[in-house]
Amino acid sequence: MCCCCCISNDAAFDAHHYTLTGNNNAEEKNEVIVQTLQKGKLIGYGVYNPHSMYCVRMLCHQSSHPGLFSKVTQILKQQPEEGTTPTITAMELILKTKICDAVKSRNIGLNLPSEETDSYRLINGEGDGLSGSAVDVVGGQVAVVMSSASWCEIYKDIIVETLEQVLQNDHPLYSTNNKGLEIIWRNTPSRLAQDGYTVVESNEPNEQKEQDGNDDDDDDDQCLVIKETNILYKTYPYASSNSQKTGFYCDQRENRINVAKLCQDKRVLDLCCYNGGFALNALIHGNARSCTGVDSSPIAIQAANENAILNNLVNDDDGEKINFVQDDIANFMKRAYEAGEEYDVIVLDPPKLAPSISGLLRASRKYSALNRDAIKLINKQEGGLLLTCSCSSAMTQKDGGHFFLQTVKGAALSAGRHITHLRTSGAASCHTQCPASFPAGSYLTASLFYISPS
Repeated sequence: MCCCCCISNDAAFDAHHYTLTGNNNAEEKNEVIVQTLQKGKLIGYGVYNPHSMYCVRMLCHQSSHPGLFSKVTQILKQQPEEGTTPTITAMELILKTKICDAVKSRNIGLNLPSEETDSYRLINGEGDGLSGSAVDVVGGQVAVVMSSASWCEIYKDIIVETLEQVLQNDHPLYSTNNKGLEIIWRNTPSRLAQDGYTVVESNEPNEQKEQDGNDDDDDDDQCLVIKETNILYKTYPYASSNSQKTGFYCDQRENRINVAKLCQDKRVLDLCCYNGGFALNALIHGNARSCTGVDSSPIAIQAANENAILNNLVNDDDGEKINFVQDDIANFMKRAYEAGEEYDVIVLDPPKLAPSISGLLRASRKYSALNRDAIKLINKQEGGLLLTCSCSSAMTQKDGGHFFLQTVKGAALSAGRHITHLRTSGAASCHTQCPASFPAGSYLTASLFYISPS
C-alpha cells in the first residue's frame, strides 16, 4: 500500500542515525528498519534511505500482514541479545515470511515448477513485498538473486541465508536435487548508485570459484540447459554480469505459448528474436509452416541456432522451416519489403527504447517506424497477426496504456493498413504485481493486432 509515511521520533528507531553513504565505512552503511506512521498511527515497517527516490521501502504493513506486523512489533521492543539485534531478527522474520509466500504462490497458484517448466520468476520485487529484489529459478538448479536497492546489499548475507533455508524446506525441486538450488548474487551498479550505494568490489556470481582459482571465462562458458513449456534452451547463469553470453527472459513465457497457438501452417517472422523463443514455440507448439528469426546480435543468433538444434529442429528437403538471420531488423524489413516477402504472423519484441520519460518522444518515433515496417510485411491478400511488444514502462504506462496503442495505430495509418486490437497482455504470471502501490512494475506490454488485407 502506498502511503505518506514519516519516521518515528522514537530514538530507538531514529533513521537519521543510519544514513547510507557511498563510501566503504561499514558503520555508516546501515539502512535500518523504521516505523512508518500515518496521521500519528503506526501502520508498518520499512527500510529508510534518504538518498533514494524511495525514501522508505515498505516491507511489512499492518493491513496486509497483521500477524507479521504484530510479531515484528514485539521483536523490536526486545533488548538486544548477544550476537544479534532486534533489527536483524525482525528482518529475518520478514524475509522468511515473504519468501515462503512467494514459493507457495507459484507452486499452488501457477504450478511452478512443473514437469514442463523449470525456470521462472520466484520473487518479483514489489509484487512479492520485497522492493528492489528479484529472484529467478533457472533450470531447477540455480536461484539468481538480482539486487537493485541498497538495503539488499546491506542485508545480503541475511537474504542469502534465509532464501537458502526456505528453498531447502519448502521448494518442490529441492527434494529432487541432491545438491539443492545454488544461489547466485547479481546486482545493478547503476541502480544502486541512484540509491546512494557505490559497489566497490565486484559482486560477481562466482566469488567462491574465483577463490578456488577458476577463470572467469570458464564460468562464462558453463552452460545450463533449462526447460520452458517443454522447450529446451541453453543459458549461462554463471557468466559474469558484463559477459556477452545470453541468458533467458521468462517474462514472455505465456505470450510465446499463446501466439504459438495461432501459427498453424503460418509463415512466422520473429523480430529481435534473441535466443529464438517465439520462433521455437511457433514451430514446436504451433506447427508453423516456417519461422524466420532476426536479431542484430551475433551471439543471440548463435544461441538461437543452438537452441533449434537442441530441440531437434532441422530443415527438411522441402525447404527451410527455421532460419535465424543476424541483421538490423529495420534493414531486414526494408529488404524483405522490396523483395515482396510477406508473413502471416509477425512478432516484434525490441529492447527497451525508452529507459525514462525523458526519452519517450524519441522512442515513440522508433516504435512507430518499426511497427509501420512490420505491418507492411503482413500478408496483403489474407491479412495476418502482429504481436508488438514494449518493455519500456514509460511507453506502456503513459495515458493508461493508450499511448502505446495509439503509436501502433499511427504506424498502421502510415503503412496504409487497417488494424484491429485483439488483446493486450503483460509479463508472465510469475512476475507478480502489487495492485495497490507500484504501477511501474507493469513494464511489459504485448499487444496483439489483426492486420486486414490491403
